[in-house]
Amino acid sequence: MEPSAKQLARVKALVAKMTPEEKVGQMILVDPRSLETPDDISRYHLGGIFVNGGGAPPPNTMESWISLAEKVQDYALKSSQAIPLLLGTDGVHGHNNLDGSVLFPHNIGLGAGNNPEQVAEIARITSLAMAATGFNWNFAPCVAVVDNPRWGRTYESFSSETETVSRLSAAAVRGVQTDFGSGKARVLACAKHFIGDGGTAGGVDRGNTQMSMGELRARFLPPYIAAIAAGVGSIMLSYNQWNGTPCHASRLLISALLKRELGFKGFVVSDWDAIDNLAPENRFIDALSLSINAGLDMIMTSRKYKACHAGLLELLSQGDLPLSRVNDAVERILTAKAALGLLDTQRPELPSMTAIDHLENRKIARRAVRESLVLLKNDALLPLGSNYKRIHVCGEFADDIGLQCGGWSISWQGSKGKITEGTTILEGLRNLAAPELTVSYSQGVEMPDGTDLIIAVAGEYPYAEFHGDSKDLELPLDQQAFLTALTNSDVPVLLILITGRPLVITPYLDKFEATLVVWLPGTEGDGVAEALYNRDLPTGKLPMDWPGLREHDTIIE
Repeated sequence: MEPSAKQLARVKALVAKMTPEEKVGQMILVDPRSLETPDDISRYHLGGIFVNGGGAPPPNTMESWISLAEKVQDYALKSSQAIPLLLGTDGVHGHNNLDGSVLFPHNIGLGAGNNPEQVAEIARITSLAMAATGFNWNFAPCVAVVDNPRWGRTYESFSSETETVSRLSAAAVRGVQTDFGSGKARVLACAKHFIGDGGTAGGVDRGNTQMSMGELRARFLPPYIAAIAAGVGSIMLSYNQWNGTPCHASRLLISALLKRELGFKGFVVSDWDAIDNLAPENRFIDALSLSINAGLDMIMTSRKYKACHAGLLELLSQGDLPLSRVNDAVERILTAKAALGLLDTQRPELPSMTAIDHLENRKIARRAVRESLVLLKNDALLPLGSNYKRIHVCGEFADDIGLQCGGWSISWQGSKGKITEGTTILEGLRNLAAPELTVSYSQGVEMPDGTDLIIAVAGEYPYAEFHGDSKDLELPLDQQAFLTALTNSDVPVLLILITGRPLVITPYLDKFEATLVVWLPGTEGDGVAEALYNRDLPTGKLPMDWPGLREHDTIIE
């Protein structure tokens, strides 16, 4: 995303006339719920506002999002320099904090499909929805390479293969930063989390990545190189440490590697309240100094916006933070705003809500679901034919939108139930069933007489980030009991697994006739049903190794 020469000149002129108070304000990104008063947006010259998972404006409608965006931008325009805000949110599988949006498969499913054009299209659709609600910054894509599926963010990654992550990440950046036409609002991409977040010891979220610089470069750097080449406008730092040093405090990683060696011209933003993580062994002002001097440009904070503003000014006055470092940070942030058209005389026009083709987006999502599915085993059971007269579907995961969407779906951790619009797997199966086929359902294993095929749908309950870290990679105990009760069935069993990562399911591979991994498909469960009847599907390939699967190579087709 490149600003014009005219826009760059305006940035230079603007920075030259800004006061220190105005400059440090641009370096602060705030959760609007923590503002003591909306007037603080202009009083502290804030650079951005963000809505995190579960932080949607009430009621959670498109109109509410637009109203929030307009309100905070109006306050920003009351500041002395009248600089508009960056408005950010995590649109990691669609505009997933907005009720009613189409939610696409999480990245692990898109990695299984391994279709860059599809990834770019989904990112473009997400950006259009965000821009229509007035938001101009997506904290996506996640370009992590996963070493250990015990990590609670595994499903946010495309793959454990560096090359695959690099290719799909570049496609996602291009899609997010789509140009919707002259004068139209655009969206800034944010590659995250720099660097090594998927390689921590034991797969512990926010843990320590222990490896040489050479290994770090080979394993985790290429996706950032690809994202930068694709024009990514911002990069988010990671909570993890590298050999004991927090990434948020590493001058070597941020300034030397990312900015100087890779030539990254965008700006670097912290993760949510990450500066606080540097503070326990330091005063907060020392934590600020560590991170900003290391090369951080913008601080994401939920509550401490005043402390950030005062602390940065104090560091400047004491000479502990060079003015040149602040100027560089502010110029990078304003350059991104200029590229979005925010510094132009005419404010960018939001795409109309009518520009969002909900039905077409659902069609694209169903295709993405179909391409993401991976068949682990098939003893001549799939595709489903006309020989079945009564199919019994069982398991709570078969008929629950929230469970099939996973984390980062309306709320941060995700939840059970009808969290938003969509089609469950059961509904999809019933919609596609031939008139002569009976499809029954139960949450438990009980089934009617005459059943000639069981479709058991099981999975992981929704989670996000560190809440999802797993030590054993096993299904929840109730899901294990549910499947165990089916292992001696006289009726053939197809296991459909909803999961954000590979799991230990060896006992069920042995006992069931077919096993299909559908990852976290999002709101369009009928994409799963469509694949079951299609002779040419599923075509997805495992994006990372599956524990214990090698023992079953002879029975996988």
